[in-house]
Amino acid sequence: MKKTIWYLVKIFKEEQHAEQFISGNLYLNRLSYFKKIEEKGDDGRLDENEAVAMWFDGLNLSIPGVGSCEITKKDLAEPISISYQHHDYLNVFCMYAVHTIGFECVDGNIKYSEDRAAQLKKQLEIDERCFEFGDFAVIVPAVQFLDRVKKTLQARGNYFQGKLIDYYDESFNCEIEEKEIPFKKQNKYSYQNEFRICVDTKTIGEEAINIDIGDIKDISAKTESSNLNALFGVNSIKC
Repeated sequence: MKKTIWYLVKIFKEEQHAEQFISGNLYLNRLSYFKKIEEKGDDGRLDENEAVAMWFDGLNLSIPGVGSCEITKKDLAEPISISYQHHDYLNVFCMYAVHTIGFECVDGNIKYSEDRAAQLKKQLEIDERCFEFGDFAVIVPAVQFLDRVKKTLQARGNYFQGKLIDYYDESFNCEIEEKEIPFKKQNKYSYQNEFRICVDTKTIGEEAINIDIGDIKDISAKTESSNLNALFGVNSIKC
């Protein structure tokens, strides 16, 4: 069923960083940064399994001349994961995606029947764990914002891709298609409803990059993150 992204939300710990974002400055860390950030308390940004290419909690091994053996989940201290170093060097920009599944926009509003109001409300509600990212939030309409990002990155000559994160069940064995690797995360992070922009600068290192997309005051709104659910109520959201 089709997913529609209405708004994107960026949450900040520091108000000055929110203002910098509104001025058009996007700060993109390397993907490797999110594998090893260490902060007092885990706010959900740390993910040592970022960009996993293969995830196995058991497997069958076949060794020529020796035979085969089965390794089960109980034989492992933790699942086996395999990653490609290339993905560590991608620069990423992450936002919360306010999106719906199975609803349409009619005359500037999301169309829904009374019997689906509760379903729509649940889809629009932001999990309070996201508020641990910071006290300040900036809201932008998805289409207009991404159009400006696209134009800027095209002018820079960078290869980039942006899409919703697809969350997978970590209890299953999986091998992920290479182009999808940066956009896969485990189900325990699904409450983050993440939209991710990945930029490949074709460089190796740990340096972040800054991208200036121009002032976005005309399409953005700043608020306290604790106010977000009130703003995205069923009767207040416009599309």
